[in-house]
Amino acid sequence: MTQLTNETRALIPVFNEYGEAETLVYQSDGVRRLKGSPLHLLESACLYYGSSIQGRIEAARDVLGPHRKTPVIMDWHADAVFFPTIAKESPDCAWINFSQVYDAEKSGKGSRIIFHSGESVEVPVSNHTVYKQKQRSIELSYSFQKRFH
Repeated sequence: MTQLTNETRALIPVFNEYGEAETLVYQSDGVRRLKGSPLHLLESACLYYGSSIQGRIEAARDVLGPHRKTPVIMDWHADAVFFPTIAKESPDCAWINFSQVYDAEKSGKGSRIIFHSGESVEVPVSNHTVYKQKQRSIELSYSFQKRFH
């Protein structure tokens, strides 16, 4: 069973002492460290909800056009749409649940994403990129919610 829900805020990549990919999963009940990359965890969650991540990306591109850094609808209700901060293949790619994002502000060479809960995470991309990705996620979520409701 998947560890991710629509309450999941972010999937942040980290590496253990052996260089193996792990993920800090920000949830409403705290932060968990799980084995596997954010992409691997999101793939597992998509499969749990009935489709591969590649199928979700193809569906999103049908709505948004052929963009890089395509957001992914985790469940078919379109309640949880995660956007990648950089290319999904990168080991440094974090995934952010757009509906949990309150704001983003410049922080050092990147951005601090602030969640509705007051928590925040730092990502190595501009806040312009965060806003653009959130906007694309909103468009995707709205499009799919119209289809199913």
